[in-house]
Amino acid sequence: MIIQNESKTQEIKQNMRGGHGNVEITHITDSEILGKNCRLFAQITVKPGDSIGEHQHTGEQEIFYFLQGKGMVVDNGIQLQIGPGDVMVTPDQGSHSVVNTGDEDLVFMALILNENV
Repeated sequence: MIIQNESKTQEIKQNMRGGHGNVEITHITDSEILGKNCRLFAQITVKPGDSIGEHQHTGEQEIFYFLQGKGMVVDNGIQLQIGPGDVMVTPDQGSHSVVNTGDEDLVFMALILNENV
């Protein structure tokens, strides 16, 4: 199966999870392809100064793979700087947030896997 770029869907979320500004979400696949084990596979773009607010995951885990830009994350209460090539894994019952602290877009892949399937 090939998913061509023009078939991907995009959405903009304002003040995502209590964060600031707009977050662009490009869905790589839809729920029919993902199946019951995966809730989200997407490329996320956070503009300079914008953020995704701190939130908890319940019954699922989320993995971020950072591709471009610089940012600050809070991972279960611990604040860390991130950049290209870094990975953040938020387990079931874990919490996280992301802020773009750089001068360019912060771009990362996000994968949410359901725990109890």
